[in-house]
Amino acid sequence: MLLHLVKAAIDVWVDNDASRPRFAPLASAVLKWGGEGADNPSHCAPLDPARRYVIRGRMKDEAYISFTVYTGKAEGDWNDGVISAINHTQFELSPDGSFEIPIELVETPGALHMEAGKPNCVISRHYWEGEVCGMADPANQVELSLDCLDEPGYPRPLGPQRLASKLEAAMNFIRGQTIDRPASPDPSKQPEWFSLIPNQLPKPIKWVPSEGGGAGAVDNAYCAGLVVLAPGEALVVEGRWPECVYANVMFWNRFLQAPDYRYRPGSLNRKQMKADSEGNFRFVVAHEDPGVANWIDTEGHGFGTLYWRFLLPEGDIEQPRCEVVSFASVRES
Repeated sequence: MLLHLVKAAIDVWVDNDASRPRFAPLASAVLKWGGEGADNPSHCAPLDPARRYVIRGRMKDEAYISFTVYTGKAEGDWNDGVISAINHTQFELSPDGSFEIPIELVETPGALHMEAGKPNCVISRHYWEGEVCGMADPANQVELSLDCLDEPGYPRPLGPQRLASKLEAAMNFIRGQTIDRPASPDPSKQPEWFSLIPNQLPKPIKWVPSEGGGAGAVDNAYCAGLVVLAPGEALVVEGRWPECVYANVMFWNRFLQAPDYRYRPGSLNRKQMKADSEGNFRFVVAHEDPGVANWIDTEGHGFGTLYWRFLLPEGDIEQPRCEVVSFASVRES
């Protein structure tokens, strides 16, 4: 996990620049940290509030696209929260799905804005919902660019001072995702949608910046809880999908890394989950294949997190029901 954080830090903060920014990947099938999703590649780019930018892209088969500007205490940190956000229902799409979104200092309808006097960055999120995990399907390609509208002049060699500042930003990023997020969470500071009681799940709730850190997505409702399974045990979960543009449940190990969803079912969206006509489902979380229709693989991890995302949900979201049973009983049923 630490090596993957270093990989992301170098790509986003060292080999990148707010004067000529690019969207660098934060997650992929081989880049795992911080609770990535199997269906949704995310990208990040640094911003300078003294400059103007434009995002250009094209929406093809995605169920959802959004862009969020975050700020933090220092370059490389974004944990102070959301400055502005916009999703595909809020910006104009041309007939072929292409779009342009300005990023400026002043708040403007249909655009993103930054905060003066603080470090800023922008994160893109693209979600696919298909029978193959979005990031395991080579047909899914993000069309996206970020251009600075202010000519920065000819690029010069970094030099020791500039390189040092970039490495400091990378260090701030890594620290913000590790030391500043302790492995043993304080129960009094957990959002209502996260359960620290093993093998129980709370009622899903729409995310707000004051709960669960500043780096969530404003259009998401979340539900999460700890999973602790001994050898020979399985967790049976029942629930019903809500009305929304995308929904998914997945397992993470203790370092918030997803299983290798290219080869094993560590993540299930609505297209992958077998459910009845009303959206009711039952799935099993287990260390090996229980021989049932819906299985989430722990890859043998005895401890982890079960995490749900519901994008742009409408109405009430049903609380999932959980029961720890013997693995043998699941096979028998």
